[in-house]
Amino acid sequence: MAGGKDRLVVTPGPLQALALEPGDTVTVEGRSGGWRIMRLDRDETPSAVLEPVSAVRVGEDHGRPASGEASRTSGAPFLRMMELPPLIGAEGDGRPIVVVANDPWRPMRVFAGVDATALTVRADVARPATVGVLVEALGAGVRHRWDTVNTLRVRIEGRAPESRSDAAVFAGGNAVAIETAAGWELVQFRSATLVGEGVWRLTGLLRGQQGTEAMGAARGAVVVVLDQAPARVDSDRAERGLPLIWRAGAAGGPAGGSGVSEVGFTITGLYERPWSPAHLRARARVDGGFDLGWIARARIDGDNWEGEALASGSPRFRIRVLDGAGEKRAFEVGTDAATYTAADRAVDFPAGLDGWSRIAVAQWGDGYGWGREASVVLTA
Repeated sequence: MAGGKDRLVVTPGPLQALALEPGDTVTVEGRSGGWRIMRLDRDETPSAVLEPVSAVRVGEDHGRPASGEASRTSGAPFLRMMELPPLIGAEGDGRPIVVVANDPWRPMRVFAGVDATALTVRADVARPATVGVLVEALGAGVRHRWDTVNTLRVRIEGRAPESRSDAAVFAGGNAVAIETAAGWELVQFRSATLVGEGVWRLTGLLRGQQGTEAMGAARGAVVVVLDQAPARVDSDRAERGLPLIWRAGAAGGPAGGSGVSEVGFTITGLYERPWSPAHLRARARVDGGFDLGWIARARIDGDNWEGEALASGSPRFRIRVLDGAGEKRAFEVGTDAATYTAADRAVDFPAGLDGWSRIAVAQWGDGYGWGREASVVLTA
């Protein structure tokens, strides 16, 4: 019973639940008359809310919608989980981002847990995300300057993109996240042109923003437009490295069933990952060794023109000597300079240097580990 004689909550079997839809009229054992299904939850324990079907004569109005006035229903939403580096304008928020979209849209609720029996609410999402897919592959590109060779051709569902001035882009506008084989690349664009039904060509690209890599993406890759404050989810630091299941469904509904989407996602704390060092140099010494130098980058407030920006992370750096993909040696230093001695070079490359001989440097991040590497080819 739920609310007296005017409403029932029943628990159909799994096969019965699959055969039913909201609006269907059913009979209930031990109850007279017909009952209409007002709500149907197909989660781990299916349930249905029923109301009695009244006999209404033509011309009477009981204040209830007619059967032909059923609202448009929506299926399970599109769901993606993301971890991104500090975003411009939201540098202080390191929580994971949830991407939820659906048509027609209704407010969504996000759950997470180690399994279906341990799900807890992590976020309520009031607005749908603007999501698209690449209709052409995106090639690798240059960083720290406009990429005038590559373009983004993307089919977008949601708010249409807009062209913006250079200054607006430099201030953080027109940012998108593109799903690649190596993680998410943050890209900004200057111009947007409609070239087909729902297909846009985005040009004037700034690649590999906020410490990400400009490695490119395949056709069909997901693109998330960061045109508004993205929805964030709550997660304890203790959950880093723990595989969780994440679900999204209509707010007020159950955490399972046909109207709920599920993905597996493990939080790594990428927000705290150090950026690769900048201006890595390997200068040959007269004795055959190399003097190494670099600049640690600041993840947050690194563009402050007043005073010197402080590098983010620990002053701890790992230096790896590489021959192609093979590692010859690795050592650590506590400053932004080091020496690769002639004696070590003679041991590592007895036949001499070639085009595959490299130095790679990464910074340590407390709470994350080693960040992305910068590398330079060794030339005598």
